[in-house]
Amino acid sequence: MTDTAPPESLRTVSQLLERKAAAYGDRTFFKCGQKELSFADIEQKTAKIANRLHEIGISSGDHVCLYLYNSAEYLLMYLAAMRLGAIVVPIDTRFTGDMLLNILNRVKGDAIFLDKHTHSEYEKIRGQQSAAPYEYYIGTPPQKTPYRSFDEFRGNDQRFSKGSPISSTDPGSVTFIQQQQTSQPKGVVLPQFSYINTGWESGQNLFNFTEDDCILTSLPLYSIFTFQLGIMGALITGSTFVLLKQFDPHQFWSKIREHDASVFLYLSRMLSVLYNQQDLEQYEENTVNFAIGHGFGFRNDENLIKNFEQRFDITVLEGYGTTQVGTIATYNRPDQRRIGSVGQVASFADVDIVDENDWSLPENETGEIVVRPTRNNTMMLGYHDNHGQAVRDCRNQWIHTGDIGYKDEDGYLFFVANKENSIYRGQIAGRISTLEIESVINSHGPVRECAVTGVSMQDDTEAVVAVVVPQENKEVTPPEIYRYCKQRLPYIKIPRYIDVRKELPRTPTGKIRTEVLNEISIKEAWDRDQGYEFSR
Repeated sequence: MTDTAPPESLRTVSQLLERKAAAYGDRTFFKCGQKELSFADIEQKTAKIANRLHEIGISSGDHVCLYLYNSAEYLLMYLAAMRLGAIVVPIDTRFTGDMLLNILNRVKGDAIFLDKHTHSEYEKIRGQQSAAPYEYYIGTPPQKTPYRSFDEFRGNDQRFSKGSPISSTDPGSVTFIQQQQTSQPKGVVLPQFSYINTGWESGQNLFNFTEDDCILTSLPLYSIFTFQLGIMGALITGSTFVLLKQFDPHQFWSKIREHDASVFLYLSRMLSVLYNQQDLEQYEENTVNFAIGHGFGFRNDENLIKNFEQRFDITVLEGYGTTQVGTIATYNRPDQRRIGSVGQVASFADVDIVDENDWSLPENETGEIVVRPTRNNTMMLGYHDNHGQAVRDCRNQWIHTGDIGYKDEDGYLFFVANKENSIYRGQIAGRISTLEIESVINSHGPVRECAVTGVSMQDDTEAVVAVVVPQENKEVTPPEIYRYCKQRLPYIKIPRYIDVRKELPRTPTGKIRTEVLNEISIKEAWDRDQGYEFSR
């Protein structure tokens, strides 16, 4: 089947909602907990909420912050703000303290929506904001708090019909992502049409969703992956979307059965967690056809995908993308895939592998993954309040992802590691993934966790450094880690320097601070090359 682009009459979220309400009416679109919303409900409720936002003074270009856990209200506010022409700021609920304050001060939000899970973190920094937004609470606000109730939006019968016309190029959202190369999160600005385009690409071109599909996920709505690929893909194709409150591996399969889900969305290590559960024989026969997500990439997980597929009779469709490129750059398709890869290029994108000077590299040679659009208004407009960083990341007319990979002779992309998670071992070996080394070390029983990084050497290569944290009441030594790795890794990937510590340095969101690890003194760490005979 030939890939298609969204029609010219479908450019904004409001146009999409109106069209799908007319087509599907009272058919169920969305489920979350005990709440169900039809296609008509979504269109009508978001139009009325948009009108109420307009009445309190929110207008096109204003910022509406959503600091919430998964709920039906989250979805309604997200879509309503976009219908109004306001810019949605979906805030990662792991952002707290100074990180949360930094984001709120940068966007100077005109309204913020909280719930019982997030309001206490917000209150810690509330008085330090440079702006004074309208503050709304989903549910009954706690006593003696200044929050207005979301119920204000439920009783409004007037539809939004005012304001300036909304364009496909208007900013739809600012999504803040934390990356190690910057001290503060980047605010990725995506246009309205990016939502339409990614939903169209996923639903129509890649996965062929239909009205009979039920797409289920427990991923948070602040994830652009969940919203663009999942919510928008379901809207465009008339599918049903089931949003779980959170990921609970012990309840996941029963929810699949309860909703007769045909597709589920995953990120990161969810497949591994689900596969490694015990006593799941009753769920090995299930209704799911496809598991769609971003999570593996590096070829060490090829066996896990094969084992998962065999156990549950589910086809895993792994892809690659970032927030900056509108979620999707490459994907494996049901009828066109290569296990271990992250698929072939999407219809609206161009993907290349380049060296440190942005020159294209040959097939099967490892370098940085860069992406650019072949269809207008599908990828980021820039970074909120950081034009300089946008210029650097988009140099030479490519979006630089900071990820390392290669393409094979058939155009399949293979993800190796993020630059933050890779080590340069020289021209022959190229860049290697720290994730694979960490996976091996973490499989050693006495180890609780570890982090692997690289340290620059005089020959312009990097040596492998492993920082290891033992389990409580357990001991582990550097020579022990060395011997364990030697049995399981090729010589080029075995750590030269090993340091045992009580804990790893982390950011407020729980990410390991690799820049701190990079400052490790190799004079203090155990050195493999001092006193060990090393055989290749």
